Amino acid sequence: MILNKTKFSFCFWIIIVLLVFCARKSNLEKAVEAMQREEYSKAVKLLNRALPQDSLNPQVHYNLSLAYSHTDSMHQALNHYLKLVELRSSLKNDVQLKPIIANFLNLEPYASSIIPMAKMNQFKGSFSPDGEIIAVAAAKRDISNIYLVRLDGSIIEKITNGRMNTDPNFSPSGQDIVFVSDRDGNEELYLYNLKTKNIERLTDNTAQDFSPSFSSDGKEIVFVSDINGGWEIYKINLSNREITPLTKNGYWDGFPKFSTDDKYIVFSSRRTRSEDIYLMNRNGDEKILYSSPGDDNDPTLLKNTLYFKSNQSGDWEIYEYNLKNKLLIRLTYNSNPDWNPRLSRDGTKILISRKIKKLWGLYFINLDNLIPAEFIASEIKTETQR
Repeated sequence: MILNKTKFSFCFWIIIVLLVFCARKSNLEKAVEAMQREEYSKAVKLLNRALPQDSLNPQVHYNLSLAYSHTDSMHQALNHYLKLVELRSSLKNDVQLKPIIANFLNLEPYASSIIPMAKMNQFKGSFSPDGEIIAVAAAKRDISNIYLVRLDGSIIEKITNGRMNTDPNFSPSGQDIVFVSDRDGNEELYLYNLKTKNIERLTDNTAQDFSPSFSSDGKEIVFVSDINGGWEIYKINLSNREITPLTKNGYWDGFPKFSTDDKYIVFSSRRTRSEDIYLMNRNGDEKILYSSPGDDNDPTLLKNTLYFKSNQSGDWEIYEYNLKNKLLIRLTYNSNPDWNPRLSRDGTKILISRKIKKLWGLYFINLDNLIPAEFIASEIKTETQR
């Protein structure tokens, strides 16, 4: 009887020890938890403890690359990303890590394509709701018209004729396009119906009205005007044509756009030494959403991601900013100015205007098509050889 009790006690404690040992988290698991808390330096220490015993584990290299990137340890982040490629891990194509690594190498993280249009200045464009057609403001000499164009540059329809017509924006239904025209002497907002081909004037004043953008429900349009002397933001109700001022101050306010849920309006304003991006709710309350030492403007807000143009690097480039994790990704890298970012409704493409040799051209960036990991790896090897 005593022997049985002793054997039972011994087995009991063996089981307890095994349970405690099995329940103990690995350094990799602890590191992942640390990264979720944004404790990146702690994660690096834990992962480097795991590395000697698990040097061929892609998860270790992936998390090390990501953690090092958040601690500005560029060379370490690049080395561990290179290991991911060598291990042929699918983590090399991770949508969070890959753009960061591309930015370290001054590479545009997403593939882009030109939309060719027979030697015309293509100033601004707007995607149709399905992303297959673009309303483009394109100019020859001093005359700018609005065209409907496919992504291959082929023209479907020219919807204006003469004068200066610009700032097109598709309605959410795809049935209407709001645009700016000076056909009646000064810049006013007009509405074009794709079915009836009818053009209707929306504003009628002696001011300059521009930069219109539809709400997601299609019932309102926000725009910029100097109706009251300064450049302020207004909205127009399409059912009764009532115009309501949204800002009233002595500063430049511009580039307004509704958020996808219509609860907010994102815009830029020069209230400090530089232009910053602000968020306004329906009650008129405002707060700074993003700022840098440079000028940041022309924003679009899609859920938790902000897209905008900025000269914070010295040149005008297009950026993506995650409001949740505060991660800034530069989408364009070149010596030419990139302007007028316009996002497709599903968030998979961005239209930009790029000036090359005095001619503005329209490009689209495919946010579903990251550049190849193997190309990044070759650039890392070139970088390390310098």
